[in-house]
Amino acid sequence: MPANENIRHIFRNSMGVTTCIWYKNGLFMSMLDSDNKWGPPFLLSDNTTPDFSALLKSDDDICTCFVDYGGRLLYMNACEEKKEPIVLLESLICGTYPYNVRLVEADSFIHAFYVVSHNRKQLLTYQKIGGVRNEMPEVEGVIIREGKNFAVCADETDIHLFFVTDVQGISLLVHRKISDGRASKPVTTPFPYSPSLRLQAVMAKDGPIYILASSDEGNDNSVIYKFDPILNKFSKSLEVYNASSGHGSDSLILVRNTPYVVRSLKSSFLFARISRDLKTVADESKIDLSGREIPLKCKYQSNFKKDKDFRCDFTPMLFGSGLKFPFDLKTLAMQKNNNEDEDRDQLHEHIRALEDRIGFLENTIREILRP
Repeated sequence: MPANENIRHIFRNSMGVTTCIWYKNGLFMSMLDSDNKWGPPFLLSDNTTPDFSALLKSDDDICTCFVDYGGRLLYMNACEEKKEPIVLLESLICGTYPYNVRLVEADSFIHAFYVVSHNRKQLLTYQKIGGVRNEMPEVEGVIIREGKNFAVCADETDIHLFFVTDVQGISLLVHRKISDGRASKPVTTPFPYSPSLRLQAVMAKDGPIYILASSDEGNDNSVIYKFDPILNKFSKSLEVYNASSGHGSDSLILVRNTPYVVRSLKSSFLFARISRDLKTVADESKIDLSGREIPLKCKYQSNFKKDKDFRCDFTPMLFGSGLKFPFDLKTLAMQKNNNEDEDRDQLHEHIRALEDRIGFLENTIREILRP
């Protein structure tokens, strides 16, 4: 699996202070000043490979997880004056060293996910960090051999994990929920696309999770799924872009719970607004780049109240003279969305599902109490 060498992690804390963490022959961090200018970079670690992840915690602290040159998986709080990495995994006991490290926060703990190659299998591994001691790694699934990554997102209590696996030659998109350290039974849906598509997942405030599968260069179909955590099922997929849309990488963003797929081309961006029921691409638009702007794909996370309507897994950001989005969030938020009928249909579907469950429980109780 390729490392995250070209990915910048952008964080905006609750006070509106913006920080960037990136890799270039070491792990570095820099802050954006009030004039939208980057301050001098300072070194977090010179013993890290490009395989790293970073996370802005709910208390505004920043933590990182990375693989060192010895193949060990290390965890470190980036904001502490004396940074002492904690060893999570000695790779020699599990095979080759872990790849594609991801961090999420849920139930007041940090959780690490990574892939360990062992016996020609890509083992998706989970480890809870914190408490009296760090828990032992657990394997949550086997990613298909051609698979390049997995996707993970979380709310305050639950973690939702998505990956593509192979069962008797059939590719399946898999969901597993991790709650209180325990993983649910897998929920699957057919995945009739290239297994090498990269996954992104973003959870809306009102519950649904959107999953994007796209290629690195836009030379294949980009498709989006929706997973309903209440009904515990996937929707049918929707094709957003294909090779004729132009070569570029895709990002999944949510603005006021409405999904958008952004394709970054050489000199412009394509925006596709998706209907929340995933039945159609509701609107398409294009934004051209100016000559001085440098688009880079970033992981963006914010605790700032003005960003409360924006969520993403990856998003394009414009570097050069400071930092900015290539789109106007206020403009996207004000776009007319036909969501009322969709929300009403979804609510009725949830009510019918709950009624069915209640009916099943009532019948079960009657059978138990029958003399």
